[in-house]
Amino acid sequence: MARLRHTITLTSVSRGHVERSLDVAHAVLESLRGEGSQLVAPDGRPVVDIALRSGQHLRPGARYGLVDSEGQTVDAELLAWDRGRETGVRIEVTEPAHLIPEGGRTASARMVSALWLRGAERPERAEVSLDGALRRPDGRRRRLRWFTLSGVLDLGRWWEAVTTGGASPGRPALIVRARHPILRAAVHAGPRPGPDGTWRLDVVVMIRGRGLARPVAAVPLLATRRMQQRALDRALERFAETWRTRVVPELNREPEELHRRLVDHLCTPPGPALPGTEQ
Repeated sequence: MARLRHTITLTSVSRGHVERSLDVAHAVLESLRGEGSQLVAPDGRPVVDIALRSGQHLRPGARYGLVDSEGQTVDAELLAWDRGRETGVRIEVTEPAHLIPEGGRTASARMVSALWLRGAERPERAEVSLDGALRRPDGRRRRLRWFTLSGVLDLGRWWEAVTTGGASPGRPALIVRARHPILRAAVHAGPRPGPDGTWRLDVVVMIRGRGLARPVAAVPLLATRRMQQRALDRALERFAETWRTRVVPELNREPEELHRRLVDHLCTPPGPALPGTEQ
């Protein structure tokens, strides 16, 4: 088993600002109206890169077509929309098999994810699940070509930890688990107050082999431990920088300004960055 550790410093943000921003995001989506497959903002501008394919806007079961940053259309289904209880969405991305110049055919791929926010008005927990696989022509997933991931962020424990100096004994605030036919991994992360009003996030990653592959996987896991540690360190430091420069400024905006920026973002075709978002 490989066990990796790293601690990063995060710019802190208040619980009130986070909850206020989530409330604004809900309000923006609720302000849109459907005209056939087209979603329209209150000022009459059409929403780009989102199409209502079936159902009623923001009613459970509604299906949407979303265009991602690479121009690929993905399918989304609304699972729940209730500010007092929960909101949830299911997203499916498929890549059909196709012929390659050298001959033969690629495998088809399918990835399904679900995102949940429990208690949307005063969120207590966020959950994510992801299931990806390469598929055979009959639809079955290929052996050794699949993975699953699940994660839970306990926001109640997070806020307790950053305000009181540490969460009560028990589960960490963030737990992520991943499974592959050969490997399994777990990520535990917990925050604590840092110097100068920052947060310190302690991250532990555990990777081990599964089943009969466990003794076989142990050797390469140990041999590449330093490489894994460097990759983890770089990834977490990049996350901390993105959090500081891109996420925190948006969370700290006044509700009216954030509302306007979100509507503008939804109604602006891809192109130059909006003022204030340049890096």
